[in-house]
Amino acid sequence: MLRNYLSSLRGRMALLLAVAVLVTAVSAAALIGVLGRANAEVDRLASAQTRLELLSSLSGRIGDYALIALQASQQPDGLGNLPKARDRARESFQRFEETLRRDVMRLSGEEPQTLMAARSRTLARLRAQFEVLDRQVQSAMISPQRQIGVRVALDVFAAGFGPPLGLAMEEERTEAQSAQAAVRELRERTIRWSLAGVLFALVLSALVYHRLGRSLINRVAEVSAAASEISRGRTDTRLTVTGHDELSLAMARFNRMALHLARREARLMADQRRLQEIVDARTAELRGANERLELVDQSRRRFFTDVSHELRTPLTVILGEAEITLRGTPTPEDLRAALVVIQSRARRLHRRVEDLLRIARSESGQIELERREVAVGTLLGDVVDDTAPLARARGITLAVADEPGLAVEADREWLRQVLEGLVANALRHSAAGSTIRLTAGLEGAEALITVRDEGDGIARDELPHVFERFWRGASGTRQGSGFGIGLALAKWVVERHGGTIAVESRTAQEAAAEGAPGGPVPGTCVSVRLPALIPHATLEAAQ
Repeated sequence: MLRNYLSSLRGRMALLLAVAVLVTAVSAAALIGVLGRANAEVDRLASAQTRLELLSSLSGRIGDYALIALQASQQPDGLGNLPKARDRARESFQRFEETLRRDVMRLSGEEPQTLMAARSRTLARLRAQFEVLDRQVQSAMISPQRQIGVRVALDVFAAGFGPPLGLAMEEERTEAQSAQAAVRELRERTIRWSLAGVLFALVLSALVYHRLGRSLINRVAEVSAAASEISRGRTDTRLTVTGHDELSLAMARFNRMALHLARREARLMADQRRLQEIVDARTAELRGANERLELVDQSRRRFFTDVSHELRTPLTVILGEAEITLRGTPTPEDLRAALVVIQSRARRLHRRVEDLLRIARSESGQIELERREVAVGTLLGDVVDDTAPLARARGITLAVADEPGLAVEADREWLRQVLEGLVANALRHSAAGSTIRLTAGLEGAEALITVRDEGDGIARDELPHVFERFWRGASGTRQGSGFGIGLALAKWVVERHGGTIAVESRTAQEAAAEGAPGGPVPGTCVSVRLPALIPHATLEAAQ
């Protein structure tokens, strides 16, 4: 019955708990006993030291009394401080008696009480001798030879008081040494028994662990390792069941759980493969649909942004002409000139609307260019004429320098729109009193058209982004900075003509860092390069 009970996990845990409780109870009882014995010896040592200190104090008070008595005997009359010295000596006797009485009451046993009673008799004898000395001193104080009488009384007292007092102090010293020796012996004995107890506890713990705990811990470790393997995906892990206790039953159930988990994992993997195939197919379809929608959305957004940009510049010129004309008292000539400008801008605005609608209807979204020979000088003149009212309103000068006979093959309206946009950007970022220079020249087989201003400039780290759509730079938040599509649209148009566009710029800080005053100036220069049309006469001369 007991063997079957100990073979179960519950019985083993109960036995381990009982052994732990027993060892703890024995250790606690031993500790209580040692502490009680140590406390008694420490109390005995403290009492002996206290009594020794009281005897020393009593000896000092008696010495003070004798000295004061000698001093009083040398005075012609009076007792001086002799009554106070007598009271202090009696107080010392009383304190020692009270301490001795308390120590006797704490003692148990006949022999210690007998020893304390002997000390009480010694103290009573000493006190009686002091009272006799006090009476003799008082009698000598009223005699004619008071000094001699006091000396004789003190000599007789010293002869009878000193040996008993020394004997009493020696007894207290012996008692204190005995208590100290007992404490040392108790400490050494406690150390020896503690070491023996620790050794016994270690042996008992090893025996209990070997008999009861090792197999249990090993099987728990096996279960933990198997659970770790299953958590890493190895569902084929199984435990070896040996025994019939609760842990063995749990291990068997663990194996059944692992088997069910492996079957479910196999079914789940098959379902997951089928689901992955379906998801891949649907993802491919969705990706294609998203790409088509993205293209449609990009076309839509590009159309609206281009419409906004293309319509704003002509409308600005029209509104500017109307405001300037209405500002004062216009003459018929002024009204006619303003109406001519408005008519010209309205026609070009109509052309832009038609072009943008063509782009919107086009499946590819590309510009349909109407290429023909365009004189660059005439084109720059038109650009200056169109932007001159806005330049005058801002107090900015437009300067043009072109090479005669320079021509390109391009769509005149789109190219004019690009150059007007570049001049509008320069006007927007130039201060009053500055100059914007438009130059055109031949470099190799290319026509180079530049628009240079003396404005704020663009920081070096922002230059790589100026042709990105909707990018407006660090200063793009101020009013009138545009929507960030002008240069992007210009790049698009120039590249459709087979040309290139580039931007060079420096800020005031960068210009100051590059040279002394009078050197590099801040500002921005936009360069447009297009294939040039070289006249036949020039080719023949070159040949």
